Amino acid sequence: MAVRDFGLETLTEALLQQGFRNTGEFGLFLTYERANDSLKIHVDFDGSFAAFDSNDKLVTEGKGMQDLYAILVSKPVVSGRVSSSPSSRSLRTKAA
Repeated sequence: MAVRDFGLETLTEALLQQGFRNTGEFGLFLTYERANDSLKIHVDFDGSFAAFDSNDKLVTEGKGMQDLYAILVSKPVVSGRVSSSPSSRSLRTKAA
């Protein structure tokens, strides 16, 4: 039984489940973005992908679900969003 880990269809399914939508084509790649997120992911038909930040700077590239998962779980750091931890909230409150 083959592992279904590569290919455009597999990555497209995963991106759609994470709230991304197809926003067009970039050369041979299909581009996926989601609302309020600066990360853009270009997916090729063979399952390879490249992820770019809001300045169109290459963040990472990879192939298959495992590589895609790695960028999606690390994405908050990549996209420039800073999570608000309890300690940083208390510092802002004390400073105000």
